[in-house]
Amino acid sequence: MSRRNRCNTAGKSSERGNAIVEASLILVPMLVIFLGIVDVSFAVFIQSTLTSATREGTRFAITYGSSYNGSSCASSQATCIAQVVQNNAIGLPKALTSAYVTVNYYTANDLTNPVEVCNAGTCTLKGVLPQTLSNGKIVTFANQPGNIVEVVVAGYPWNWLVPMNGYSVGTGISLGAASIDVLGGLAVGTTVPPAP
Repeated sequence: MSRRNRCNTAGKSSERGNAIVEASLILVPMLVIFLGIVDVSFAVFIQSTLTSATREGTRFAITYGSSYNGSSCASSQATCIAQVVQNNAIGLPKALTSAYVTVNYYTANDLTNPVEVCNAGTCTLKGVLPQTLSNGKIVTFANQPGNIVEVVVAGYPWNWLVPMNGYSVGTGISLGAASIDVLGGLAVGTTVPPAP
């Protein structure tokens, strides 16, 4: 083999080695950036889904729906509200159970502390009922028209795909959302709201 052919063969193998090094220097950071974009996009999608689901739960609450998907809401309005939130939280990687959903009822006297809190089908009275508002109106029920309802999803876990600074593998963040509105009027012919 001539000297010229040996130089060409050695040059080609060193070019192949350079190509592998260059590819690794480009592909690794590019892969991290791509996975980071996917990761953040998925977290934004989850947050948006939770926000939309809580809005739908609040819409259902203010209309005093008597049933949802064929199930009666007469015994527990909060259970139906939680089901509405769960059914509207589609596409989440981990199921949104009723344990993540809380329904809070407020009166105009205290918009900071709920008068009743409902979670996972159990409602707990936190305030005093009946109570008289500053305008003289008597509030007998936590979910009486004119009161405030807040639907909250809290503590939904999200683990990052790509380890980030400050987070180790397997740890993540808790996502949540809330929606609040004034309870509307009762259905025609109804004088008492359903059980919260």
